[in-house]
Amino acid sequence: MNSIPNQWPDLYNIKFKFEKGSFNSYSCQTLMAFDIETSNGWRQPDGTVIGFDHDRYNSDEEYKNMIDLGEPVSLLYVWQIAIEDTDDIKVFMGRTWEDYLDFVDMLTKEIRRQAIYGQESIYREAEITYSQEVKHSVSCKIYIHNAGFEFQHLRNIWEDEFAGKGRGRKAKYGNVFARNSRKPLKFSVNVNRVKIEHRDSLVLTQKSLKAWCEDEHLPVQKLDEPKDYYLVIRTPDTELTDEEINYSINDVVSMIYGLKKYRDKYQKLGNIPLTQTGAVRAKCKERVCLANPGWAEKCAQITRNYTPQDFRNLCQLFQGGWTHANKMYVDELVRDVKCFDFASSYPAVMTTRTFPVSEFEQCDVNEFSILEEQDINHAAYHWYAKIKVTEFTSKLDNSYWSLSKVCIEDRPLIKDQIVDNGRLYYASEATILVSDLDWDTFKQAYKYESVEVLELYKSEAGYLPLELILTILEYFQYKTSLKGDADKESLYNESKQFINSIYGCAVTKIVTDLITFDGAGWDTTKFNDDLFYETVHSATADNTFLAYQMGIWVTAWARHNLWDFILEMDRRIVYCDTDSIKGLFDENDLKFVEEYNKNIAKIEEEVADYLGFDKELYTATTNKGKVKRLGIMEREDDCQEFKTLGAKRYVDLIDGEIHCTIAGLPKKAGEAKIKTVSDFNNKMVWSTKESEKQIAMYNDNQKPCVWRDREGHPYKSNDKYGICIQPTTFDLSMSGEFMKFLMTLATGKIDRNDDFFSDMPSYLY
Repeated sequence: MNSIPNQWPDLYNIKFKFEKGSFNSYSCQTLMAFDIETSNGWRQPDGTVIGFDHDRYNSDEEYKNMIDLGEPVSLLYVWQIAIEDTDDIKVFMGRTWEDYLDFVDMLTKEIRRQAIYGQESIYREAEITYSQEVKHSVSCKIYIHNAGFEFQHLRNIWEDEFAGKGRGRKAKYGNVFARNSRKPLKFSVNVNRVKIEHRDSLVLTQKSLKAWCEDEHLPVQKLDEPKDYYLVIRTPDTELTDEEINYSINDVVSMIYGLKKYRDKYQKLGNIPLTQTGAVRAKCKERVCLANPGWAEKCAQITRNYTPQDFRNLCQLFQGGWTHANKMYVDELVRDVKCFDFASSYPAVMTTRTFPVSEFEQCDVNEFSILEEQDINHAAYHWYAKIKVTEFTSKLDNSYWSLSKVCIEDRPLIKDQIVDNGRLYYASEATILVSDLDWDTFKQAYKYESVEVLELYKSEAGYLPLELILTILEYFQYKTSLKGDADKESLYNESKQFINSIYGCAVTKIVTDLITFDGAGWDTTKFNDDLFYETVHSATADNTFLAYQMGIWVTAWARHNLWDFILEMDRRIVYCDTDSIKGLFDENDLKFVEEYNKNIAKIEEEVADYLGFDKELYTATTNKGKVKRLGIMEREDDCQEFKTLGAKRYVDLIDGEIHCTIAGLPKKAGEAKIKTVSDFNNKMVWSTKESEKQIAMYNDNQKPCVWRDREGHPYKSNDKYGICIQPTTFDLSMSGEFMKFLMTLATGKIDRNDDFFSDMPSYLY
């Protein structure tokens, strides 16, 4: 395999395709996908590197200490790049970073030459030389799945390029665009006057490569990893097996097939959005901003007029889905559990409910009682308030308010709290920022001594624009009717993506911390007033179809809908997760579900009549003839047995099969260890081998080290940057705080004077 670079002359047979822009600019339209494989190791004080062995780690204390105290390091041992060639795909491979620099030198010279001269060559070297002198602008794109991993390793050769050093204004922000540290969405380098823009296909698809291949039925599928793939030490000198080579090749070839579908859809590479939400956002801009410029300008005006404090209030006000286990059933085996699920909860409320559609104005706190008395389903105004509540205790088995949503100034404004797995069971005093919908639930879920309104803000209530509502309903129709239709799979996948992502467009923060890469590492400039105004003032009617405040009410409505059921069925509900409920429901509960669904149908008909469209758009028929209605509570498969240890931690038995949902643990690992629902308990621990979990250990200052591969051959590495993928254990234990809460509850009412609870610090996060 050390002879791999001899294949590189095949590069000259590829006919690269270009889109010519203005001012002699050429954008390469040929698809390219890049990937690397690395070894993981732990550097010892003498500079040698050892690999990971599950059995030794779990049985040999001395070896375990060598791993735990060692310096996590990594080493590139092969890279591969797939390049589209008309109806073929060519793959080029190399073993070192020096190899890759040589290949990129060759690749960029040929791309630039072909942009200017075309594929056929008479005097290649002379053409390459001249092409470097003319003032043409040439660029290309290379996709990487999970680009943050490759970026960290590519720093070994392109650190200064990524930082934008010596490139004028770009030196300020570098050539890296990221929303989070170490997670670049794209990054670029300039080689031989060709701009290479690397893009992350993972954030575009929001799927693992394996899932991407399977869901799109790509002609080349991701192969299963060879046994102990990430544990074996390989170096650039290690002879690779055919299995290992094919595994590497398949990754990049499958990506090309997947990317072809995106290029076919968007016509050219420059039109493909960076992210999955970006694709949905583009569709909404097309449908809303162009058709209803008045609405778009209203949203842009709301955004431009936010003050930093307005935005901080809205960020504090925002909550996601409500996920919680009823404390009465935690760690108990429950039988014959009935399950229900909302049909597309977030899209449903976006098409049926009202939202704050004008700028929020601060009003007199004495107006609170008037606003509070509005019919929640037909309110003239939506509002939010800063409220101090004293001596409040949950009236229900399910505690409602999240501790993380207590107001934060210098510290959380809360006293003497008792916490039910992250949610407030009791507090002697707390100050919260609360929406009208959440307050409606709060006052039914808690008994309290007093309420003081400190600040109050209101906005006119109104529906989202008809164009957006119809677009959501259109994609709901597609998603429902096309599922399982092999001839319409592409449209089905698009509609499914749209329905799953439309809510994300509504709650994308308009201002975030500024993430920059300066060559020495990642830097975060915290959200500040200057950064805020610079961002919000750029909002225009061309690209703004929703305001951030509207997204906050999307989840508020969804929680309110869910809590209609919790308030009715509290003691019989076992577990809730955003848009679903599981419980020991009786005939009255089933009648409640039926009446709820009738009311949803009535609301949908009212909205359709008010806005003037066909009410039947809220229903769709599957390819098997079953009618589905958006937003209703649907019956799911019942659980013969169910057990939960808290939010996102449960196991159920459905039709004789065990299913595990344990946050942070792969389903496969959970189901391999848990054979019966009774096995699931608070004392379970998965070893490094059992958990199938890995953590990424970043190293920004690897020291020179000596690796020894599986054949015993030494290899010296001077790479400075790396990511070591380290196996890790998984512990299912509940927190001491939650355990104490449950144990106390089991013996009777919670004593607020219990030393444990009275000693709990106010600042818990």
